[in-house]
Amino acid sequence: MLANYGFFLIFLCFLCSVYGFASAILAAYWRHKRLYLSSKLAMTVTCAAALSAAGLLIYAFYHRDYSVAYVFKNSSNDLPAFYTLTAFWSSLEGSHTLWTSLLAIMGTIAVWTSSKDNEHIMPYVSASLQAVLAWMFYLAITHSDPFVGNLPAPPNGRGMNELLQNYYMAIHPPTLFVGYTLLGVPFAYSIAALCYGDITEGWLKTVRRWTLAAFCFLTAGIALGGRWAYVELGWAGYWAWDPVENSSFMPWLLGTALLHSLLVQEKLGHLKRLSIVLGIGAFFMSYVGTFLTRSGVVSSVHSFAESPIGPNYLYFLASTIIISSGIYAFRAPSILPSDTEKVWGVSKESALVITQFLLLSFAAIIFIGTMFPIVSEAITGQRISVQAPYFNMFAPWVGLGLILGIAIGNLMRYQSDKIPNGKKIVMGAIIFAIPVTMFLIYMGDVMATRKTSSLIAQLVGLYLASWTIGCLCGDLYFRLKDLRFKYGLFFQRNLAYFGGWVAHVGMMVAIIGFLGNYRGLEERVTVHAGENFSLFGYRFEFGQEGILVKQVENATNYEAHLKIFREKDGVMIEDAHPAQSRYPTKDQTFNEIAITGNIWHDLYVVLVDFDKVTGKRVTFQVNLNPTVRFVWLAIVLMVLGGLIAMFDKYRGNRSRDVVAGAWEVNG
Repeated sequence: MLANYGFFLIFLCFLCSVYGFASAILAAYWRHKRLYLSSKLAMTVTCAAALSAAGLLIYAFYHRDYSVAYVFKNSSNDLPAFYTLTAFWSSLEGSHTLWTSLLAIMGTIAVWTSSKDNEHIMPYVSASLQAVLAWMFYLAITHSDPFVGNLPAPPNGRGMNELLQNYYMAIHPPTLFVGYTLLGVPFAYSIAALCYGDITEGWLKTVRRWTLAAFCFLTAGIALGGRWAYVELGWAGYWAWDPVENSSFMPWLLGTALLHSLLVQEKLGHLKRLSIVLGIGAFFMSYVGTFLTRSGVVSSVHSFAESPIGPNYLYFLASTIIISSGIYAFRAPSILPSDTEKVWGVSKESALVITQFLLLSFAAIIFIGTMFPIVSEAITGQRISVQAPYFNMFAPWVGLGLILGIAIGNLMRYQSDKIPNGKKIVMGAIIFAIPVTMFLIYMGDVMATRKTSSLIAQLVGLYLASWTIGCLCGDLYFRLKDLRFKYGLFFQRNLAYFGGWVAHVGMMVAIIGFLGNYRGLEERVTVHAGENFSLFGYRFEFGQEGILVKQVENATNYEAHLKIFREKDGVMIEDAHPAQSRYPTKDQTFNEIAITGNIWHDLYVVLVDFDKVTGKRVTFQVNLNPTVRFVWLAIVLMVLGGLIAMFDKYRGNRSRDVVAGAWEVNG
């Protein structure tokens, strides 16, 4: 009975989305307000029905209703309450339902909170969003129905994927999905601008805020996925250029490029068409990731098994790019350029364009590396694997370009080749970076690596990142000085600038954190109960009791008791318990990592193996991962910067920064 109600709600969503799309198109053609109102109401009913369907599915999980096949496949009687909730999006049908419900929420918010400046394009916005929703609900009905019956209902389920029973993975998918669905609104506004033939200040304000929100959620979502890989998989890393990782990174790159394009558009009125292309492209790339995850065409710990839904996503991608390109080809000439003359010399707008070029080039490199194995297999029948060295060959150069672009670009002014206080800031940053780099070298144990090429890359990277932070700090100081350190006035006028400043500092902190990958150290040690061993300036004591068996929620943990001391002063810093866990639904064991350390490095301990009979002999893998915590700190700074910028009071292009040599008032 519950399954029937759930399917009815999804079918109702599909019908309402189709009606909402048709009524919005007619409202745009006839300019009929009441017809558009009915389209908005259809969107609202779609949202309510989608949330009701999601609520029914959650109800089925908590009541162990194994008459629903999806619940049977992804739950079991022993599953803890928290993971019973997260099992909702742990597999194909549930994640599709979550994505579609979130898109319905974002669409409903978008159509009901539009400003008067955007009234003339809102029917097109509604039509674009509801067209996507109609297609998503069609897939839910035909290929991804979460309410398929499973009769007679068995007494127990198969259980949730054990790797997903982790707090980070519980938060990562919905955070990422929110970011993807937030990109749907700039996409809809981009299509609407093309259909109407104009971009207004209201359009710019709305798209900018939705894109900033998407940036924050995508940044947090990608970081949570990296953190999950770091604490769950046992390989001491957080990014491996996995195809599904790449698929979440590409929308982030395009969304970030869109933010820079909107900044030029805000100040000077240029790059309108590029902003439209990026708005469409960022949303398109989010569905490329969906196709890779759900098609089964890539091998990844993140992807679902091969499913009929995969080709349908491919059809949607093809349709989206063909329809969007067609609309752009016919309507782009109607998007008139700014009245101001283009000056693409040495100026801030030129630096922003170069930054966009770097971001888009990197996105293209990742797209080629990710899709090439799939295309080669389709054409030749042989899959040519593209591994991390391909991506790592380009990443440092893109990073170098971004470092220089952030440092110099933030000092420049619009339509001017002058840099106020430029010599003071640059020279001060050069001097500032020397002790900062030396401090990072000393605290981060850079000399621990004996690879000369890696050491040189580290030193150069650390110095340039420190120099860029110095430039950013110098620029902020002189802006405050120009306002006689009236902080209230500064934040009132420069909230967007300050948000960008925090995000850019976060990017430099992230680069410092990434450089730690060059000097990570790893050792494997086999010891018996009661023995000690020393590594990386620490002493480890393995307990006399050997391996202990403990029940933790629904898992049986085979746990090693390991005390960790600093060798220099003998102070114990951690009572660690690395373990291997076994779940009742699987015979294999999974890693439970012990992580300790400080801001400068992590001690990462994995219980690799142990004597299954006596439990007195074990093998540990110990990694020293310098500066990895800088990466997590950087994510917080970048998200914080995006949130600060969202609260800026948009004032169009009236910034004094467009006047040669003036200081910037609004971002």
